[in-house]
Amino acid sequence: MTRVKRTMLALVLVELLLAGLWYYLASAPGAGPESGRVIGQTMGTAMGVVLGLSPVLYLLARSNDRKAAEKKGE
Repeated sequence: MTRVKRTMLALVLVELLLAGLWYYLASAPGAGPESGRVIGQTMGTAMGVVLGLSPVLYLLARSNDRKAAEKKGE
């Protein structure tokens, strides 16, 4: 599996983990009326940061794949 595929898979899994954590925390039985909004904003920010870093991580992984292919071809 290439680094690009592993990077994309890891990013998708992190996003799903954050979404699941948000759902779990928002539907907790002892949660107050404002907790859903606050948790939603916090998890939305975390998911936005991961999504913002994903192009950089993708480009780094693609660069590493190219370097590895060139090195292997030598």
